[in-house]
Amino acid sequence: MREWLDMISPERVVWLSSSTKEEVLRELVDVLSTAPQVRDREALLRAILEREGIMSTGVGLGIAVPHAKIDSVSDFVIAIGISRKGVDFDALDDKPVHIVVMIAGPAGQQDRYIRILAKVVLTLKDPRVREALLNAETPQEVLRALAP
Repeated sequence: MREWLDMISPERVVWLSSSTKEEVLRELVDVLSTAPQVRDREALLRAILEREGIMSTGVGLGIAVPHAKIDSVSDFVIAIGISRKGVDFDALDDKPVHIVVMIAGPAGQQDRYIRILAKVVLTLKDPRVREALLNAETPQEVLRALAP
């Protein structure tokens, strides 16, 4: 299932300037909020911060996948942030996060939501993909790295 790659557009691939977890989350919510699927930036930010408060979405290997399902998102949309320096995300392995994939989706699509999350994490577990993402210089290179 590579459909999740269709949920990312080049303008939603950014190199993060933030240095804290909350700043990163806010930065990527701002990026996602430019998508027509996101109708309420503040609701998305609240949902992302609330989800992160339950348990860190830093899954290890330098990866975080913050995510939320809310009514004010009409369809799934994804933003990717790359941090060259790394950010403390309270990750499961206590290592800094360099790759952040934020997913926003509509409430009520739990099965699809879980499939997308699983595919994102499975793709990012590949060390070659992570290396290519960290070495990418353009959004197009990031997208190519995700679809070898």
